[in-house]
Amino acid sequence: MKKIFAFSLLIYCISCSQNPEKHKEKKADRKKEIRQTTVEKDSLQRDTIEFVSYNDDFDYSQLDGRKGKDEISYINDQNNDRSFLRGDLIAIEYKNDSIYIAGDGETPQNAEWIVTAKKIKDGKVSKFRKEYNQPIKFIYSKEDEISESFLDHLYKIAEYYIANSKKDLVKLSVKNKEPLGYSVEKQKRNDKEYYALGIYTESEHKINTFQWLYIDPETDKIYEYDLPNDKLVEFS
Repeated sequence: MKKIFAFSLLIYCISCSQNPEKHKEKKADRKKEIRQTTVEKDSLQRDTIEFVSYNDDFDYSQLDGRKGKDEISYINDQNNDRSFLRGDLIAIEYKNDSIYIAGDGETPQNAEWIVTAKKIKDGKVSKFRKEYNQPIKFIYSKEDEISESFLDHLYKIAEYYIANSKKDLVKLSVKNKEPLGYSVEKQKRNDKEYYALGIYTESEHKINTFQWLYIDPETDKIYEYDLPNDKLVEFS
């Protein structure tokens, strides 16, 4: 019994002597992992991008933009300017830094933080607001239970479409500054739910809907409804 006990004690002591080293190795590996994923704060970088939208749906406020065909997102917590409209050309200064996502513990992730942003050229929406110079009306059914924030989001989409549309009736209505509006309703096509916007003009309290749009709520993609062929055509 003494020999067995001594042998067990020897194994335990060897194990004890190895554990601190293994612990140190694990700590060193963890530090190395953090160093690899943490970005060193560096000097400011500059770029010019097309503004798309502000996005406050995540842990950090974001500014979404476009560079050519590439879509880019920046952390926007340090920039308080919320005046940009979709399509505006903006000059930004940004830096590389780390963010910490809720639920991921202390693991940092690389991100680009906007430090300053300034509009250098009006996009079509900004030009439309200045030239048209009146609000776009909208009507919706309260049964659809659409939040105020999402109604505001749909307004920006409708405004973007009207400002960029190549349809003759839309362009003529804007040129003549006719009272424009749109209706909002939920519709399903091929088992997928969309928000259908009916663009209309109003004259003597009569509504004339002349263009239907379908908005994919998951991607914000805009589709024009092709009535003769009963299909949706992506608007770009």
